Amino acid sequence: MKTIFLSLIIISLNLSIYAQTQNNEEAIKKLEELEQSDTIQASKDTTKVKIGKKEVSIIEVDDQTEIRVKTIQESNFSSDMKTRMGKIRKFRGHWAGFELGFNNYLNSDFSTSLNSSMEFMELRASKSYNVNINFLQYNLRVAGDNFGLVTGMGLEFNDYKFLNENTIERNGGAVQGVDLGPLNLQKTKLSTTYLTVPLLVEFQTPHISRNKRVYFSTGVIGGVRLGSHTKYVHFENGKKRKEKLKDDFYLSPFRYAGTFRVGYRQLNLFANYYFTPLFEKNKGPELYPFSVGFSLIGF
Repeated sequence: MKTIFLSLIIISLNLSIYAQTQNNEEAIKKLEELEQSDTIQASKDTTKVKIGKKEVSIIEVDDQTEIRVKTIQESNFSSDMKTRMGKIRKFRGHWAGFELGFNNYLNSDFSTSLNSSMEFMELRASKSYNVNINFLQYNLRVAGDNFGLVTGMGLEFNDYKFLNENTIERNGGAVQGVDLGPLNLQKTKLSTTYLTVPLLVEFQTPHISRNKRVYFSTGVIGGVRLGSHTKYVHFENGKKRKEKLKDDFYLSPFRYAGTFRVGYRQLNLFANYYFTPLFEKNKGPELYPFSVGFSLIGF
C-alpha cells in the first residue's frame, strides 16, 4: 500500500511539472533526480517525501495507511541569516563623523622648512589642530555591498598656531607678518572655517558583518571658505587680553584636496593634502596645507 501511495505522489509531481514546463523530458529528468536524491526517506513503517517546503509522510499502522502533509519551517539561523544578508546588500561608506587631526603645510619644494621670507608662517605643528564635523553622507553602490561611491557635506575648522611672536595682516595687496615681540605674548594663531564636499571611492574587504570589514577610500574634497580670523593672547598690566581680527587675509576662497582613508570598525585614519595654495596667487607665501588624523565618532 505504501508503494502505491508513493507512486501516486511521484505521478502527481510528474503531472505538475509537465503542466508547468510542457516538456516531457524535463519532467522525467526532475522525477529521476527526486528518486535519486535524499528527499525520499523510508523506514519500516514510514516514508517521507520532501517537495519544496512541503513534507509528505506515508505511515502504515496495522494494515492502515495514513498520509500527513506539513510545511517545513525555516530555522531561526537561516531566517536570521537571510535578514542580515538583505540588510547588508546596501552599500554604506565612511564619511560622516567627528575627526581630529593636525595641520601643517608644505612649500613649493614639498618641504616643511620655510625660508626667511616665510618665517612669520612657521607653525607649532603639535598645537595646530584640524577638526572636522562631517554631518551629511550619501552612498552609491557600484558593485556588491562593499564597493561604492561616497559623498556628503562637512565643516572643517583649522587652527594654525604660529611659532614666532607675530600675527599676520593684509598690507600693500599682500599678507605680511606683524611683530608682537614687545607684548607679553601667550599664543597667536590663524583660524579658518570651510564647508567641505567629498567624492570618495571606497572598497571594503568582504565580510558578512559590516563591523568586521577593513575599508580603504580615496578621492577629492572640495572646500568653500566660510570665515577666517587671527587671534593672539597676551598679558597687559597683569591682565589677560585677547585680540581678534576677522578678515579674509587673501586666503583661497575655494580649494580642493586629495584624500586617503583607511579604517576598521569606528576607527578611521585620514590624510588630506590640498593642491590649492593657502593664499591666493601672489598674495602671500606659496604654501600647501595638509592634515593627518583620525575619526573619534562615526555618525
